[in-house]
Amino acid sequence: MKVLLIVVDAATPRVVVPAIQTGRLPHLQRLAEAGQMQESVTMFPSITPAATTTIITGEYPARSGIVGAAWYDEAHEDVAYFGDDFWVVAREGFRAFLRDFLVGLNGERLTSPTLFEQVEHAGKKAMCLNYLIFKGNVAHTVHIPKLLALLPGVSLTTTVHGPSTLCLGDFVATRTLRGKPLIDKGGVLHRFGMDDASTGKMLAEVAEDDAFADFNVAYFADNDYRSHDVGPHAALDVIERVDAALGTMFEAAGGMDQLLRDTWVIVTSDHGHCEILEDADQAAIRLDVTFKELQQAALGKPWADGDQIMICPNMRAAQIYFHSKDDAELARVVELALADPRVDLAAWGAGRSVQGSTMYAAASADGRLDFWRGGNGDASARDAYGTTWSWRGTLDVLDVAVQDGMLRWEDYPNAFERLAGALDATTGARLWLTARPGCEFEVPGGKAHLGGGSHGGLHALESLCPFIVAGPQPLTLPVEMRSVDIAPLCLDLLGLPSVRRLGEPR
Repeated sequence: MKVLLIVVDAATPRVVVPAIQTGRLPHLQRLAEAGQMQESVTMFPSITPAATTTIITGEYPARSGIVGAAWYDEAHEDVAYFGDDFWVVAREGFRAFLRDFLVGLNGERLTSPTLFEQVEHAGKKAMCLNYLIFKGNVAHTVHIPKLLALLPGVSLTTTVHGPSTLCLGDFVATRTLRGKPLIDKGGVLHRFGMDDASTGKMLAEVAEDDAFADFNVAYFADNDYRSHDVGPHAALDVIERVDAALGTMFEAAGGMDQLLRDTWVIVTSDHGHCEILEDADQAAIRLDVTFKELQQAALGKPWADGDQIMICPNMRAAQIYFHSKDDAELARVVELALADPRVDLAAWGAGRSVQGSTMYAAASADGRLDFWRGGNGDASARDAYGTTWSWRGTLDVLDVAVQDGMLRWEDYPNAFERLAGALDATTGARLWLTARPGCEFEVPGGKAHLGGGSHGGLHALESLCPFIVAGPQPLTLPVEMRSVDIAPLCLDLLGLPSVRRLGEPR
């Protein structure tokens, strides 16, 4: 039995599902009809480096170590930055890109084992096609494309560790398990082999040669780029091209029915997209201005003498680090943030409950809500996964209701668990902020995605992902899938042990 996991960056259910149901995505429609389709809830912050890590490890940031696209790593005394724009990173220095992205993100910063590691440790083989988180046990040499090699400071050569078959654009290419070299489209016009056309071409080659490994991951990134520019609805043509690529892959494999005889095919995304207003005054939140009364660390730099706070933006979310543990300073920053009506939520760790559990706080214009695991009083209820949560304050902060002893979420799906999964991270900030729908945090030198789309926050608009699975036999899934459930599901389908159970309490 094999597993093929396909991740389409930023595919948004409110766009994709109607397109499937109306036949605009015929191959995904056939796949859904052959299996099942539902929504899945991503982690928080809903941003690609952290979200793709959660998919491939089955862990929230508190355990995976990847807590966003930007955060302060106290152990290394530096700011980890994995921006949403590959080209910005490349312009800032490709040596830094190699070190931080290829080696850091898939090395010392990643603290949970990936599916690639677990599958191959169990004696099976794995393949990665352009997925961002690829850590494995097999050494691969990174090759610098000639055009990039001309840039200053790009003489660095390095080795990365991935699965037996690792294809990462023009940078890393290995042979399939049948010994055939995989060739992407490559070059500057195809983001050096990291675009959808390249991933689709390699996927079709693997299918044609019947060269799938036991566990396979293919990543299609273009929809996120396009959705940032024009919004998720106008980017549907990108998803249509992914659908066509999947059709080519199915045909190369002898047809979908033939492939599904011995292969489970899963299609999902890492997060969704929220539309951003066109007017900068309405949409762009400048936290450096909001907190102008406080001395701020230079953007992307470690602490300096006199600094009080450090802002690490994550598009529609932001981490605020404090140089001191002064509770009054935290309260002042929360007050300043929520005074801006474009800021939606503030969330932070709030000590211990009377039962001794870690307590978390969330605040908005509706007031404050403290919540924690455990308890059995009137102000307690279970989530869909069996965890009992207790609270004090107003549930309106997170738009949660209680029905028949169960928590019911609307605007912020699975909010308690997802916030805890970020706030428990030792490298995460003491305070998280999120922006209201239509708004985004903007930093000096950067630009909000005005008139386009963005993500990073806790809202359902960016937190829900399509989830399609089909294979050789019927399958029972949790009623409410989460991105943390994908890894244990893959291991179950491969008949391998997992430290996590599908749908378990977190």
